[in-house]
Amino acid sequence: MGLSSFRIAETDRRDRLLLLSALACALLTLLGAAGESLGMERYLKANTSKRRTYSLFRQGCMYYQALPNMPEAQLRPLVERFAQLVCAQPVFREAFGLI
Repeated sequence: MGLSSFRIAETDRRDRLLLLSALACALLTLLGAAGESLGMERYLKANTSKRRTYSLFRQGCMYYQALPNMPEAQLRPLVERFAQLVCAQPVFREAFGLI
């Protein structure tokens, strides 16, 4: 994660940064899982392999980059499925329950 290249004097600050990083990784993985459950991973593959070629995290990163230009017909189901997966996770349900 690049922590060896810089110093953080305050351990509380370091812990908050690591927590944010872990939450971001988990959310991107859930976004990848949402896309895969909808069958959108076939748009990411260059071959006809039946196996997963990209990890769920990598798929989530690709979907996140594509969100601004994604057609409404693909965007709406992806966001709805992502919301379902986030609500199913107790950690996120507790963290984002008030929002």
